[in-house]
Order: sequence, then structure tokens, then C-alpha cells
Amino acid sequence: MAVYSEPSGVFQPGISIKLKAKTNNTLRITDNRTGNEYIVPIDRNSINAMSFKQMKAPRDVNVPCDQTEYGIRVYDPGYGNTAVSESSITYNDGLKGILCYRGYNIGDLVTKKGFADTQYLLLWGHLPSPQEKAQWQKDLASVSQPQKSVFDVIRSFPPDSPPMAMIIAGLSALQATQKELTPAYMARDIYLKNPNLVDSQCVTVLASMAMISAASYCHHTGQKFNEPDPNMSYVENMLWMMDHTDPATGRPNPKYVRCVEKLWILIADHEMTCSTAALLQTASSLPDALSALISAVSAFYGILHGGALEVAYKNIAEVGSASNAQAKIDRVKRKEERLFGYGHRIYRVTDPRAVFIKEMLDELKDEVDRDPLLKVAFAIDDIAQKDEYFTSRGLKPNADLFATFVYKALGFPADFILPLTVMSRTQGLMAHWKEAMAGSARIWRPQQLYKGDFGKKLDE
Repeated sequence: MAVYSEPSGVFQPGISIKLKAKTNNTLRITDNRTGNEYIVPIDRNSINAMSFKQMKAPRDVNVPCDQTEYGIRVYDPGYGNTAVSESSITYNDGLKGILCYRGYNIGDLVTKKGFADTQYLLLWGHLPSPQEKAQWQKDLASVSQPQKSVFDVIRSFPPDSPPMAMIIAGLSALQATQKELTPAYMARDIYLKNPNLVDSQCVTVLASMAMISAASYCHHTGQKFNEPDPNMSYVENMLWMMDHTDPATGRPNPKYVRCVEKLWILIADHEMTCSTAALLQTASSLPDALSALISAVSAFYGILHGGALEVAYKNIAEVGSASNAQAKIDRVKRKEERLFGYGHRIYRVTDPRAVFIKEMLDELKDEVDRDPLLKVAFAIDDIAQKDEYFTSRGLKPNADLFATFVYKALGFPADFILPLTVMSRTQGLMAHWKEAMAGSARIWRPQQLYKGDFGKKLDE
């Protein structure tokens, strides 16, 4: 029997070589097809999938498509147990209810720091000094408005079009005005290991995303678009551009600004989500930042990801009134309908963000009480939180769903809640893009298991 070890990424036949890692920090694998045994290092509770490439067997002439002579492949539909990258940005533990940005607990950040601090932390890895924070806000405010053609593209949509479509088109239109920032157009890589340009793009994309989203909102709702005010904070400016202002002052309501800032701290990033993976998959081919962001936004629109929030609200509206909430729950329990917004792929305990979002809803009690749709939503939640069907399965409301309740209480239409959520996530997405551009060039190219026909011949 041959014994193989992998001290430096390459298997060597013969006597097992002593590993640099602790001897008990390895995985011993016996391939019963060949009788060969392999020792694979375990690093940070993970093994390198390429280790399996050395576990070869003679070619199976009956099933040649399995390619047994090329080594074992790891089959993991949907990345259920696959780490595709290393990151220093966000950590979460769904079984213990822990969420951290750059090592800081989310509870500390939301209670002790502002949104500008969190943006800076995600992107640059440390909390800003007062001087750095002031310069960061100045940099965001100094970004020029997109060209008129970008706004024309947004306004070319019928006003009742989905706002997400307007935003995606607006981002594409912005990309078209920045040819010199498109690697393929320039015929060379311009971002990898180029931190100055990457940092500049992070600032431009964040500021432009706010302007494009605000323009989409105004076109969708018939509000006037206010040009950005360089003296306002990022969130305050967003509300100002949307003309989401207090009639008494003509300025954004400070209470609402604080609510949105706290909310955006809580949902600025959530590690390797579907949309983050989409961004990084696209970024691995080395396009510009906007191409990667468009991929992420498009993925977020799916009903199994961010789009579930829009579906949840439409489902709530269909319930009609709080008195019909029990009937809705009963249909869900009979598996006749789904209750979108409940259950989470990561969390099996209370989402650490939910506590703070509920506090915000308590602060907005008057606004909540005036909204009939929110009354239905809370009636459904009251029943679900106590029903054994939900409690026994650990089906708790997604924190993002409660975040939508905050937006609704602030007066935003239900069909613009998803774009607002995307805006809050853009800071985290750009942090991941920035981190990727500091790495090495390696395109993401997953494999597949072919299960179709093989060896067919055309009739003579």
C-alpha cells in the first residue's frame, strides 16, 4: 500500500513525510478503489479541495465521463460546504448568533459608531480617526454626478417599471461613460494590485450608486430629484436626493436619518452571500467594479435571495387584514403556500441584528400604527413566533424582513424596499471587490459532473 502526504501542496509516494502542522491536524483517507492511503493537512478546519486531485484510479471504461484517472472531484451543489475564498471582512456564526465586521461585534458598532465609521471600517480595515472620517465624507461628496445620458436611461423606463431594473440599467449606463475604467476596452488589466485606482473606484461607485438609486426612486414615484448636497452625510444626502424630507423643514428628518444609518450598519455585509459570491465570481475575470456590482445586484434580485423581501410584502398585502393572519399561517402549515422572509440558511438562533431592528421599530411605533400593511405583517409575526410549527423548526423572521418594516414605517413604498437594501449592501460588496483586487489573478471556474450521453454516433 502506498502512503501519500501533502506537506507543500504536492503528493509524494512512499513513506509519509512528517507534516509541519500538528500530526493530529490531518485527515487520513483510504481509497478502497486502489488501496492507496493519503494524509491531507487540515488548515483552519478545512482541507484543500485540490488534495483530492491526486486520488486517482484506473480509467473506468464503462463510465469514461467520470474521469477517474484525473483524480476525485468534490461535488457540492450550491456551495453548501465549500469555502471559495479567504476574507478578513465579515465573520458570522449562525449557531451562536455572532456577527462581526473586521473583528468588531455588530452590537458594539451599531450602538457606539456611525454609518460612516462602518463604511470606512469595511473598506479600509480599521475605524477612522476624526480626520479620516471627515476626509472620507468629503471624498464621497466630491464625486461628480453621472452624465445626463445615465439619467436619460433611467427616465426612459415607464415609471411603473421595477426600480431594480432602472438601477441595473443606470449602472450599465454609467459604465458606458467610463470606457477608460474598463479593462477590456483598455486592453489590459488596470485594477489588480493597483490600490490607488481600486480605492478611487470604491468611492465613485458608492457615491454613484446613491445618485442612481435616488434618481430611480424619483422617476418611479414622481418625486423631484434634488441634486446632492456636499454638506450632508451619505445617508442624509440619499434621503435629500429622493426628496424624502420633513414638510416642516424641507430637510431630511434627523430621526429618520439615524434609523437608516443604524439599519445600514446592521445589514452592510453578511459574508459570503449569493450576491457576494456572484460579485466575486465576476470579479475573478478582472472586469471593472461596476460589472462585478451589476452581477451582485442581479443575483440579489432573485426570490431566494433579496427578492424574497419584495415577495414577502406582496404576500402580506394579499392577506388583506390582520384578521386573516391565522388563515395565512394555516395555509403555510399545510404547505399550500410559503411564508417568505422566515427562516435563514445561516442562523438557527435569533439573528443578532434582529434585536436592534426591533428597537428601531419601537422608536417608530407611531409610524407603524398608521400603516395598515405593517399591522398585517406584525399580526402574522405574532402568530408565527408562538406557533409550534415554526418554533420547532427554528423558523424565525429574517432580520432583513424586519428591516423592510423599518423602511415601510419611514414612508418608503414597498416596491422600493429592495433597492434600499441593495444600497445598504453596496459598502460590503465594494469591500469584497477591493479585497479581491489585492489578491492574485485566478478566475473562478467550477467543475461539473457530466451525466448525459456519451459516445453517440451519427447514422451513416
